[in-house]
Amino acid sequence: MSSYSRGRFSLGKSAFCPDSQLLKQLNVKDSTLQFFSTVLHLRGPDVVPQPIEDSENILCWNGEIFGGLQVEHGQNDTQALMSYLRESSSQDEILSIFSRIEGPYAFVFWQASTKKLWFGRDCLGRRSLLTCHKQGSLMLSSVGLKSEGWKELEANGIYCIDFSEEVLQEGLYKIHLFPWSYSEEPLLPFPRLNTTIPDHLKAIETPQVEPLIDEDSEQTVNDFISVLSQSVKSRVADIPHLSQKNDDARVAILFSGGIDCTFLAALADHYLPKSEPIDLLNVAFENPRSEMAKNRPNKKKNKQNEKPEPSVLPQATYNTPDRVTGRASLEELRRIAPDRSWNFVEINVPYVEALEYRQHIIDLMFPLDTVMDLSIAMAFWFASRGKGFITIDNEEQPYYSHARVLISGLGADEQLGGYSRHREAFRHGSWERLIQEM
Repeated sequence: MSSYSRGRFSLGKSAFCPDSQLLKQLNVKDSTLQFFSTVLHLRGPDVVPQPIEDSENILCWNGEIFGGLQVEHGQNDTQALMSYLRESSSQDEILSIFSRIEGPYAFVFWQASTKKLWFGRDCLGRRSLLTCHKQGSLMLSSVGLKSEGWKELEANGIYCIDFSEEVLQEGLYKIHLFPWSYSEEPLLPFPRLNTTIPDHLKAIETPQVEPLIDEDSEQTVNDFISVLSQSVKSRVADIPHLSQKNDDARVAILFSGGIDCTFLAALADHYLPKSEPIDLLNVAFENPRSEMAKNRPNKKKNKQNEKPEPSVLPQATYNTPDRVTGRASLEELRRIAPDRSWNFVEINVPYVEALEYRQHIIDLMFPLDTVMDLSIAMAFWFASRGKGFITIDNEEQPYYSHARVLISGLGADEQLGGYSRHREAFRHGSWERLIQEM
């Protein structure tokens, strides 16, 4: 996103074709600051190039504002944020603005009047921001390679460099951290988990009895649906059309057929015009080991039987559990929303193709580096690429999803107790044990 240096710093080329890209540079004392941003247009009618400059202030913004600050309908949130920052004169006002934002973000902001460079991420770290010290320079970027020494900036507060101060012996300025302040224990700044068991749930003593939905439980469910509905509504609002015909899907669901993504698809259907389709992206990976096991010749058969090559295995190779449940949930969506055009996009990933892009995906997901991270990143990358096929009148046709807004149910099991460990905790210790597990 930006860098400052007492020497020279060169910017690499963009790895994709953004809607805009721009470089701004300024000199402060004996240092040079360079700001470079690319913009993928996701909200509002017009592209707003970045870095955005106003009254000599410069903002690089990678985020979305869904609440906390007033953003008018159709207004670009980058411009709205810059207007708030322009009117802020004190340090406390700057910190207050970023602490109030509801939504994912990473940013770099140059405040000209105070000669301060502010940068940071939201308290959950939902947008990437990396740092790198090299040859007397400090670089900040949304992406970076591990081999080049990039490290993730902690999401523990807002950082600031004051260029009115003296330079340190290392040739760089001191970096000040303003930690997130919390009213209670050192927890994240959102409401604590409710550990109080309602009286009407305490009355349910025998797990053999089928629990009925009473008025209190029904109200809780309705409240949850209302909050989630508002979240989806905010996410799908003001998405620009990419074609003049306005016939391409603007929203896609990462769709395994589970209850979480199916529910999100149903909510998206509620808030999008019925005239436009919704893409359901369903990814299946070829597994050579399981296919070889299924195709291994029986000992009683002729040993000369040839085994099919992994790259030419039959279409049944991709009938994974997610593909089967995806098709079943597709039929349910078609039943409850028959007026919607649902594009069930089957994205089949051959083993050799997964190997081909594996290192590229590892580089993109840095600094995450676990096996689970890679598994999720592989599915997300191939899904977001949107290259697959749809079935029309029992015929498969190549299809490419142009949707830029992808909705995922990732995290629903952690938040709503969907794993088997949650079920076991409840079975062995009722609500108290379940609360402890979550």
